[in-house]
Amino acid sequence: MNNNPYVFTQKEIEKLPNSFYTHAEAIFHLTEVGIEVKQTRVADWLGVSRANVSQVIGRMQNSGLIEMQDELKLSEKGTYLAKMIARRHRIVERFLSEILDLPWEQVYTETKKWENVLSSVTEEAMLKVLGYPKTGLFGNPIPYSSYFEGPMSRLIDVEGNSNKKYSIVKISEELKRDSSVISFLQKNRILPGNQINIYDANEYSITVSVAKDQFFGLDQYIAERVFVS
Repeated sequence: MNNNPYVFTQKEIEKLPNSFYTHAEAIFHLTEVGIEVKQTRVADWLGVSRANVSQVIGRMQNSGLIEMQDELKLSEKGTYLAKMIARRHRIVERFLSEILDLPWEQVYTETKKWENVLSSVTEEAMLKVLGYPKTGLFGNPIPYSSYFEGPMSRLIDVEGNSNKKYSIVKISEELKRDSSVISFLQKNRILPGNQINIYDANEYSITVSVAKDQFFGLDQYIAERVFVS
């Protein structure tokens, strides 16, 4: 029997509805990058109706996974569940890309099929093959990997300075859901670890360069979801 109210056993996790996984993970990802967590945001993230989200959130609240405040907030138990799903997601991402050589635009969709059924045994085996990484493919920390995130800023908030290079730290989980965006970012080398120069910047768009003398624009939506240091 699991005596810790904030930790699920594998069997307990397997008994939860799949909708609990997806909603907990969505709230976690939105919270992770400082986005206001409202039911409408969760509905947009998951591509479902607000009525559907409201129904699932109510059931999660009754199960002690969510605390209802002005914004949606995961309880300690709900946070543990969300982190376990996010952990598996980011491990699988790396495995599919680095070991199975799947292109980035396919990784997100395939990962969603794996993350909720991954056992702790398989998770550990994947980590060993990968060399125990501390971040996912897009630079986001793997929960419980002892990774420390240093100071960073959204690309949209950085002042243009052609003489200064910034390092791309991570890409928001939100951008990964659109395969065309991921293809664009990969094609233009907007990838964690790469250096980037910022030129003309305003609140609506930003002109950047990763390769020398190759300039292109990013719209506000993308620039708000790419983080640099």
